[in-house]
Amino acid sequence: MKIELLLKYLKCPCCNAEDLQKDGKKINCRICSNVFDITEGVPILIKKENLGLQESKQLVFFDKHYSDFSRDEYSLENWRLSMVNRIFDPVVNEKINTYLDIGCGATGYTVIEAAKRNNWLSFGADISLEAMLRANNLAKKQGLGDMTAFFVCSAQNLPFQKSSFDYISAVSLLEHLDNDKKTIENIHKILKESGYFYVCVPNSYKNIWPFLWPLYYYFDHKVGHKRHYSSKNIISKMQKNKLFKLKKLYYNGHLIKLWQLFLEKINLIDDKYWWQLEKKDINKNPSGMQLNAIFQKG
Repeated sequence: MKIELLLKYLKCPCCNAEDLQKDGKKINCRICSNVFDITEGVPILIKKENLGLQESKQLVFFDKHYSDFSRDEYSLENWRLSMVNRIFDPVVNEKINTYLDIGCGATGYTVIEAAKRNNWLSFGADISLEAMLRANNLAKKQGLGDMTAFFVCSAQNLPFQKSSFDYISAVSLLEHLDNDKKTIENIHKILKESGYFYVCVPNSYKNIWPFLWPLYYYFDHKVGHKRHYSSKNIISKMQKNKLFKLKKLYYNGHLIKLWQLFLEKINLIDDKYWWQLEKKDINKNPSGMQLNAIFQKG
């Protein structure tokens, strides 16, 4: 998507002014005079010196993590297809025109599939430039360059104007942030009235089987998780000051998922059986390792 077309959605992450202009391979803020680079069509709407310790560490970790991802080969594995099915839930039954996935990663599959399947104007945001360069290139190779755009930005300082999006998703994002409350409030601002917010977060320790705690703990420290969420906790955060109302809540990552992963690892599962197990895994049993919820603004 051309940068000039994106400016109507953007604001300056430094002073919040909506008076931005493109100047060659840069975006300038006319109010505070900050300048933001555009690299291979990806606006870098972030100032590293303004990041906190947690975000700085996450930037380094994910730049390294995503540097090995392909810029050319796009594939939609079953687990990603399952996530796409969850995000494009029938409960989101209003007309959607604009969609944003925060923390979309290097494959950009949520953004690509939203544009391809639903004809939504689709945006992806991530703190990692390595991720956004790859996702942007994959979208172009899918012939979706005019329907998609990718940005480097902070989830705690989203550079988007008020009421820009009909639908926003955040998959495995909130648990990485120092200030998830601020991000939730910002998401509320940039959603249109009655817009939807899909969130996927790690379930609280107390709800999962104790023998899984060591795996949970190892993964938390490896990728930089700051917290887990119970249903009560996430609903409380979302409903505070009447920001959002709950539309749907369920879990995945139950014990049956371990069996599915084991069979997949040893190549003893076909697609039909994989999806049979996946269907059984996604349910309202609160012992699953991931909590999924859809909220509506207002």
